[in-house]
Amino acid sequence: MDKKDLVIGIDLGATSTKIGLLDARGHIIARAASFSSQGYLLSGKLIDNMAFAVKELMVSFAPRISGIGVGVPGPVDYNKGIVHSLTNIRGWKMTPLREILKAKTRLPVYIDNDANAACAGEARWGAARGYKNVVCLMLGSGVGAAVIIDGKIFRGRGYSAAEMGHICIDINGPKCNCGANGCIETFIGNSYIVKDAVRDLKRGVKSGVLKLAGGRYSKITPELIDRAARSGDRFCANVWTKAGKRLGAGLAGIVNTFNPEVVIIGGGLSKAGRFLLDPVRTTVGRRAMRVFTKGLKIKRARFVEDAGIVGAASLAFSGKEKC
Repeated sequence: MDKKDLVIGIDLGATSTKIGLLDARGHIIARAASFSSQGYLLSGKLIDNMAFAVKELMVSFAPRISGIGVGVPGPVDYNKGIVHSLTNIRGWKMTPLREILKAKTRLPVYIDNDANAACAGEARWGAARGYKNVVCLMLGSGVGAAVIIDGKIFRGRGYSAAEMGHICIDINGPKCNCGANGCIETFIGNSYIVKDAVRDLKRGVKSGVLKLAGGRYSKITPELIDRAARSGDRFCANVWTKAGKRLGAGLAGIVNTFNPEVVIIGGGLSKAGRFLLDPVRTTVGRRAMRVFTKGLKIKRARFVEDAGIVGAASLAFSGKEKC
């Protein structure tokens, strides 16, 4: 067995940072304690915490660890290992994360945007394995996205390509955090789906989801909407149908543009399964050009809860990123 058969994956999230040790099959064999990503005026303290957690794992596994992969929620200069900025975490501006973390741990470090990392993980071990042309959408508070073309992550000139959550599907739609109106993200993000559902409930639509939330609109979540839908609640099933149609409308244009073999749908919202994916598939089938939908597969991601850790680790296993 190759002695250098393990890597460390770091999922730098907007709220918390999670770290795991993975083997060559993508299995997490040890974890470091997660910690908050918030509350630091500068990036230095957060990086110190990363390095400390890595060193804790190295106590038992150092001879077998070949490198570290890091997925971050923002634009990254992949070649230089520099984090340009992080919208939801203060103190990060042109931070040379790779060099700092490498100096603190004495291990090779590979860094990329978290959506790219998650897509690389799916390509190496998950639902995109064996495909050379892939589109990945990660649905959560927003819509993360990545594209693999001929087996390699497509990053674009500034290493920030594939912000597909900000494709407009309604010029008169809701205002997006990016400043535009009607982006895919304004219809698919966690808060937008809940806001839509709550608006209808307040208008008198009957649904068991309000009972699940203890009668409090503020306690309604995508998870409760999913639970209600699975129990036969028509309103909640329709919430997912509407979201799936909107996502499918945007995805049809993406399919026409990139002509992928497979589209991977991941992130927390993908837990809705067929309630979301069936209307996505139907809408793409109707709206995208037939030449591009023939043979196209739209699949749920294999990794959801640990997608960040697994994806980050895949960067380190891949070295200079060959999916």
